[in-house]
Amino acid sequence: MADFSIAEAKIRILYLVSRVPGVSYHLLMNRCLDQLYTDFFTFSRAYEELIRGNLMDKTMDESASAPAIGGSETLTISAGGKALLDDAMPAINATVIASLEESVKELAEEMRLASLVTSSKLQTPNGLWKVTLFSDNNGMPFRAELTVGSEAEANELCRAWKTSYGKVPGLIPALIKDKA
Repeated sequence: MADFSIAEAKIRILYLVSRVPGVSYHLLMNRCLDQLYTDFFTFSRAYEELIRGNLMDKTMDESASAPAIGGSETLTISAGGKALLDDAMPAINATVIASLEESVKELAEEMRLASLVTSSKLQTPNGLWKVTLFSDNNGMPFRAELTVGSEAEANELCRAWKTSYGKVPGLIPALIKDKA
């Protein structure tokens, strides 16, 4: 595994976020750890310094149900980050740019797929929680609304839907077929 300096990690992170605006913290972290050969501690430090230095902006998704740090953060590059990246680009070799561009394509596809399966939660006036689950389902949209008694249950439903949806490929077509 190559040892990237914090500066190199920052440039790589800024490049990815500039090319895939709105990428989630988790998708970015996974890509950096899996494909760009940086370690978790270098990534974490570079990420925090980019946010604190106003070189990258994070937006929290209020409807998200991810309790982990970064679970509902989406990222964009700031004007300062763009200026820094523009200054650094001439020094980045073509091999690194090609590798980053491959990661850009993969991140964009992961974001597209993630947008096809969504979940949200909303507290009702009577104190219960309404959970909405949605899937594009290959052009045959599926939407379900469930009511649960606690926010913890709502969070678990949302998390389970997002993480398990792809593991039950026949479930939604079977439900739709039975309804028809």
